[in-house]
Amino acid sequence: MSAHARDRVNWRYAICPMESAPARFGPFADIVARWRQGCPGPGLAPPRDALDFFDVIPWLGRVSIARIERDPFAVRFTLWGTALSQWWGVDYTNRTLGSRAKNPELWEEGELAYFAAMDRSPFIGFAFGYLDQYDRSHIKVIGLDLPMARADGMLSHVFSIHMKVGLDETPESLLPDCPIASYF
Repeated sequence: MSAHARDRVNWRYAICPMESAPARFGPFADIVARWRQGCPGPGLAPPRDALDFFDVIPWLGRVSIARIERDPFAVRFTLWGTALSQWWGVDYTNRTLGSRAKNPELWEEGELAYFAAMDRSPFIGFAFGYLDQYDRSHIKVIGLDLPMARADGMLSHVFSIHMKVGLDETPESLLPDCPIASYF
């Protein structure tokens, strides 16, 4: 993502190794631990059914599930929580990434590249920023992105949990023990 595009969406992306200890994920530790239980081996993402309704009860309304589409590569949300709809001011259920933003092309340049990188080599990811593209610059969120794979290891879905955060908070302040590396 170019610096210009990153500044225009006011969003940041970070990655963590798949093997990172769940306890290092602060408020997300429990869901990362549950996701990790479904992993078939080191560095491999679990199948979509590794997480179920009971695993996410504490996060209800703040969950999204994106299906990875190919030819062309796209990210389509099959679930977009009610709290997310309130925060963003739009419902992305059955819509592609960024399609409801002011500048959809910026999301394709940035966040779509982030998901394509996850597709090539799975990682635990974070998307973090203000909801400027939805006329809600007073709201800042962090999303934990967990890859889910088919039996052949190919990325099929991304399971995400979101939290509204303070305007002065950063991933590093929220997750001081997490091995976060900036993606761009």
